Amino acid sequence: MIIQCKGVQKNHRFEKCEFIHAGDWGDIPLIEHQNFHKSLENTNYSWLGFDSSQPFGKFSGRDGKRI
Repeated sequence: MIIQCKGVQKNHRFEKCEFIHAGDWGDIPLIEHQNFHKSLENTNYSWLGFDSSQPFGKFSGRDGKRI
């Protein structure tokens, strides 16, 4: 699975983060990256979390095909 950082909102502006991880939820690099952003959070800095892509070969269910 590809997991990507959504970025941050800093001083009311969105900033992209280039962090991408090919692995699973709970992997050490994800936890370390999350802790990095959480350590910087304050009233002018908000982390937006992670987003994951759908694994290859699985259907979304929106295309009318059965899984």
